[in-house]
Order: sequence, then structure tokens, then C-alpha cells
Amino acid sequence: MEPNLVEDLIRDLRAAVGRKYLLTDQERTDRYSKGYRVGGGPVLAVVRPGTLLELWRAAETCTSHGVIMIVQAANTGLTGGSTPYGDYDRPVVLISTTRITAVLLLMEGQEAICLAGSTLTGLERAIRPMGRMPHSVIGSSCIGASVVGGICNNSGGALVRRGPAFTRYSLFARIAADGGLRLHNELGRDLGKTPEEILGALDRGDTGIEEEFTAFNSMGRSIQPLDYADHLRQAAPTPARFNADAGRLHAASGCAGKLVVFAVRVPTFPAPKRERSFIVGANSVGHFSRLRRAMLDHLDPLPTVCEYMHRSASQLAASHGRDICQTLALFGPAAMPRMLNLQKRVDGIGRRVGLGNHLAGRVSQKLSHLGGHPLPVLVQKFMQAYEHVLLVTAEDGGIAPLEELLRTSFASTGANFLPMSKAEADAAFRLRFASAGATVRMRDLSDGCCELAALDIALPRDTVDWLVELPDELERQVQDRAIYGHFMCHVFHLDYVLKPGFRASAFEKGVKALVEARGGQMPAEHNFGHLYEAPEHVVRFYRELDPTNSLNPGIGRTSRSLNWAG
Repeated sequence: MEPNLVEDLIRDLRAAVGRKYLLTDQERTDRYSKGYRVGGGPVLAVVRPGTLLELWRAAETCTSHGVIMIVQAANTGLTGGSTPYGDYDRPVVLISTTRITAVLLLMEGQEAICLAGSTLTGLERAIRPMGRMPHSVIGSSCIGASVVGGICNNSGGALVRRGPAFTRYSLFARIAADGGLRLHNELGRDLGKTPEEILGALDRGDTGIEEEFTAFNSMGRSIQPLDYADHLRQAAPTPARFNADAGRLHAASGCAGKLVVFAVRVPTFPAPKRERSFIVGANSVGHFSRLRRAMLDHLDPLPTVCEYMHRSASQLAASHGRDICQTLALFGPAAMPRMLNLQKRVDGIGRRVGLGNHLAGRVSQKLSHLGGHPLPVLVQKFMQAYEHVLLVTAEDGGIAPLEELLRTSFASTGANFLPMSKAEADAAFRLRFASAGATVRMRDLSDGCCELAALDIALPRDTVDWLVELPDELERQVQDRAIYGHFMCHVFHLDYVLKPGFRASAFEKGVKALVEARGGQMPAEHNFGHLYEAPEHVVRFYRELDPTNSLNPGIGRTSRSLNWAG
């Protein structure tokens, strides 16, 4: 881009959002342009609009100047899908929506319109007084993941009954084939006619008038393509959920950044009056296979949560995720986004003054071990005794049937379960969450000597032998690992820290072949990002949404070029 054209673009973006919220220095843009696990690249500017109208004006400016837009919410993606990646044929402008956080409630909190940068923790906080809870409450919510980001990536999560994040109701802008930016209001609310009227109304907190009856029932089934709990119970040779599921690709849902999404309309769910969590242990795959089938066949309602941890995950989380456990225990999930931002700033300072990469992680790792083990002694000993562990939570009328099923299932030797107090359950789930970052920490502490292969897989619902065993040629490449996942859904995360000299790309191809040979799908819930190749029907969906390929080009390993050339 010619220097004078760059100056014009910067001037126009500054006019759209103000000087303070237009970042051009690399030291200030790095925290937005680098991904959590993978991804990162140069950007011409980072734009931080504070209202939907400012977001619209910034998008209009980028469109008129012919630059690439990457619209980013929380930057918590795990496959590089919300940051630059590699080379492009046009300059890249990254638009961060983290200042646009409003949550507008409908029907006394039974539904919510969540604006572009609203977070799951923000939604949870808004609806808690109404006795409601959001679609996702565990895992990604702890690091400030956005509601819109979850919808755009059909994110999964820990809650058994609800399935991936999805909605048919959204407000988005699309770049048409003629290069024009057009706003589409599919929220089901009359908010006006022009972009200024529609976006201005939401900026003021005005939710407009219902256009038609679109209310969601108590389980959100009116926005879901199927009843997920019934779907899950079927012993079918296909996975329960995966990112290439064509039934979940609709406008903003599954768009992966190929639209500029201003707001989504989502259901909320009744909060339970009572919850009880159990830790279940076994040393054989068969024990858990039989237990899963028994729960699916005999429990109604199903447990709300059923999280799996291999011993490798619990041990690595305790050694390399201890600081995450401590932060969550002391300050709660709402503190995690601030802690991550602080970490990025400290890392930047460390690089500038010659203290190397990952300064914050290295210091935090050492300090965290001054404290004790993140688990209470009883839970710690239980986890150490078993290779495989489940953390299972039931609510209200589902508690007694689950406990009875566990007693019946484990009358024989070789497996056991333990009811947990709230404090014990909280600590166990914190450790489960920390396992997702433990391998990242181990890789970072290797100073670039080790690569991380992080795979997100969905196995068929009828799978009995669900543990992925590596052949010798792959096993010899592994230095450490963390295996964990959402057991009832048969969605597993396989994180491998490789020995020095081995490449993650080749290793991942080998594991992918194993998974696909068993009828599995990849990715399961982290979306394609820049790590996974999108299948043809997903690429067609992307091309329909973004015919000029100006929004997040290259996603799903597709073309990065204007108009999908090459």
C-alpha cells in the first residue's frame, strides 16, 4: 500500500474511533496480534471501537480502503483464528471489540442480546439475579471468552445437555460481491431501518420491538438444529458434535470471522437450586465406557457436566498450571482476562529490556510453587490412584439417580467414586481448566526447543475404545502430554509437548490419520483456525458469506487472496 494511502487510512480510522483507540506501534499491537497458543503476524493498525456505531464506521473505512479486516473479541482462540497468520496480499487491520461489552436482557432475562465484545462472565453476572445462567459456564468463560466468539466458532464446552453454541438470531455486516458493506438485522427485533438507527438503538440499550414470536423455550431448542441430549444418547457411528457439522452453519453461527458480527441473541437457562459433584476413578477404559453408556441410557436428566482427565493432564496441570489454579481460587474467573493482559505486558517489557521471552510465565511458574498443591489432600490422593478420572456434576432431581448409578456401577473392584464438597469440586474443576494451559507453559519454558501439538478431536458416539493410543513412531516423539476432554460428548483434547527436533505439523498429520480411521472428526470445538483444513462445504459457506475474501482470509487453510484467487 502506498504511504499516502496508508496515511489516509490511519486518518480515517482515527476519525472513526479517536486517537486513543487507534494503535499502530508494534509494542501496543502485539497483545492483540499474537494468539494464545498459535498465530500472530504484523498488522497495520489495531482499532478499538467503543460503540457499535464506531465499529460500523471502522468497518466501512477498512472496506472503502480495500484492506483486510480481522475482527477479534477476546483473543482466546486456540487455533489462531482471531489473529493474523502468515503473509497476505493486502494490509491487515485488526478490530478489537473488547470495549463493546453490553448485555441487553429480554423477557426478564430468559433471553439476551449480547453485543460484539460481551463476555460469558459478563452475561453470567447480568442474569444471575434472575436465577438464570448462560450456555457456557466452565472452561473458556474463565479466561474471558466472548459470547459472539463462541457463536462464530460453534464452541462446545463442558455442559453436557446443550451442545455447541449456536443461534439463528444475529446482527451482522457482510461485504457483498460488489465490495459494498451492508448491515443485516436478523435479531428478530425492529430497531430501525438504517445502520445508524439500528446500531444507535442498541448502543443506547434500546432492544426495539419484537418482529415475530421468537422466544426460546427453557432449553433453547428453538435456536438449535436438534435436541442435543437426545442426539447424544444415540449409539451412532458419527460424533455428537464437530465444527464441520453443516447443520450448525447459519449466518453468524460458525462464520469464523467471515462477517462483522455486531450482536447475537441467545437463550439463557434456569440456574439449579442444588448441585453435587462426584469424582470417579478407574484404571481401565472399559469401566468408563460402560459407565457412559449407563448414564446415557438410564439417567434423565443427564448430568450437567462430565469432564475427563487422564493422569497425564492432572499431573501436568498441578506442575505447570498451578498459578492458574491459584488465580482462580483467589480472584475468580473475572480476574483472568486482566491477568492475561498483565502477562502480555510483562512479556513485552521483558523482551525490550533483554530478559528474554515469556518473562511473566517464568516468574509465575516459580512463584506458584511456593504455595501448596492446588487440590485438597483427599482429592489429590484419589486422582493419584487412578489413570482415568471423571468429574461429574448433577443438579436438583438428577443428583440421587446419579449417585445410585455410581454405587451400582462400582460394586466391583477396579474403580471407585467419591462425593465432593463444594470446595473440593471447585478445586478439581480449577485443575481441569488449568490443564488446557499447562502444555503451553511447558512449551514456553523450553525457549523454543519444543513444539506443541494440540489436537481437538470428536470420536463417534458408539466408540467403546475411546483412548487414542499412539503407534511407536509417534510415541517416541512425545516428551509430555495432557489428555482431557468432555467425556459424555466423546470430545477430547490431546496436547503433546514434543521432544526437541520434532515438528508439530508432521506429528499432527499422523494423529489426524488415526482419528479419521476411527470415524472421528477434527476439529471438534476449537474451529479450523489456521491449523485445520476446512472441508468443501465449509469453504462454500465461507465464500458465500465473504465473496471478496476481505474478512479473516486464510481461515481453514483457504486462499488468502482477494476474491479467493489462487
